[in-house]
Amino acid sequence: MSWNLWPVRWGNWARALAAAVLPLTVSAAGVASLKRFDLARDFRSGTNLLGDAVLESVPFLPAAGWDELVVSWNAGTNLALTIEAQAGYTNGVVSRWYSLGTWSADGPRSSPAAFKDDDGVVDTDVLRLARPAAGARVRFTLNGPRSSLKLVTLACVNRQAVGPSRTPDRQAWGKVLEVPVRSQAEFPEGVNKWCSPTSTSMLMEFWAKESGRADWNLPVPYVAAAVFDPGWGGTGNWPFNAAFAGSRPGMLSCVSRFNDLTDLERWVGSGLPVAASVSYALLKGGAQPTRGDGHLVVVRGFTSQGEVAINDPGVRRSRVQRTVPRADFERAWTHSLRTVYLVWPEGRLTPAGDCFP
Repeated sequence: MSWNLWPVRWGNWARALAAAVLPLTVSAAGVASLKRFDLARDFRSGTNLLGDAVLESVPFLPAAGWDELVVSWNAGTNLALTIEAQAGYTNGVVSRWYSLGTWSADGPRSSPAAFKDDDGVVDTDVLRLARPAAGARVRFTLNGPRSSLKLVTLACVNRQAVGPSRTPDRQAWGKVLEVPVRSQAEFPEGVNKWCSPTSTSMLMEFWAKESGRADWNLPVPYVAAAVFDPGWGGTGNWPFNAAFAGSRPGMLSCVSRFNDLTDLERWVGSGLPVAASVSYALLKGGAQPTRGDGHLVVVRGFTSQGEVAINDPGVRRSRVQRTVPRADFERAWTHSLRTVYLVWPEGRLTPAGDCFP
C-alpha cells in the first residue's frame, strides 16, 4: 500500500525542505555509483496520520547523472516491522514518489503493480526514467520501530553511458574463493526458478563458515520462501534477497551496479564473493539474450588468465563449479547493467570505491 497521499508531520530537522538547497552528495567519476546513507545524518524523520514513521533522505547526486536505480535496505527480523520503499528524482524540480514495494520479514511482502507515467516506469524493483536526472532520493514508511533499520543504499546507473571495462586488476587473477556448492536443480519446485535464493544462500553459507556463524547457513527452500515476491510471482526480486540476507544479525547486504569487471576483480580479489545477474543465453556463449533468461550466478574468483570462476546454481550439483570465458561473462553481465548482490559481515573491511558500500 502506498502512503503517497498521506500528509507527513516532520519533526525538527536542520535541513531545508526544498531539494535545491539540500546538501548534495556527489560521487566520483563513473556511470554507476552506490550511496550508503548515514541513517542519523542523511534522513529527516516524521510521522504520517496513521502514526507510521516516515524517513526521507537528502538527494544523492551521481557525477554521471542517472536514469535507473535500485534501493536496498536491511532491518532486523526480531521485531514486527513492515517497510514501504519509495524513490524519486531531482532535476531542478522534485518528482513524485514512486513505490518500489513493501517488505516484511514474515508478513506482507510484495513489489508494486506495474506503473508508468511520462517521466518513468517502475519495473518490479527498479525505477527507470525516460530521461536522465541529476539527483535521486529515497523515502521509507515504517510500520514498526525505525531503530531496526540498519542499512539503506541507493544504486544508480546511467544506462546510456555503460561502456567496456577498464584495465583489468590483475592482482585478483589466480585467486579463487572456496564458495560452497548449491544447486537449485536439487529442488523440483525450484529447478527453473530459484537461481536467486540459491545464489544468496551460497554467499550466506560462505560467510557462515568463514565467521563461525551457523545461524547464517540456511537451506535453499527456507531462503526461497523468505524472498518470494507475490507481486512479481517469483524469488528474483533483487532488494528482497538483499533485505533477507541483511536481516540476519551481524550480516549486511545490498544490491549494487558495478562499472565493469575491474570493480568485480577488486571486490572478489578482496576475499568477498558476489552474486551477479546475467543473461543465461549470453553466459553460455549465445549470440543474443532470450526472453526471460535472467539468471544469478556466484562469482568466486578468476583464473590466472583472467577467466571468471563461478558457481552456477542452474545445473546439477556436479557441474555447479565452472569457468566462463571473460568475454562471455562480460556480455552476459552487461545485460543487467552489471547488477550484483553484495553480502558481507558487519565489521568486515570492504574495498573503497564508487560502487562499494
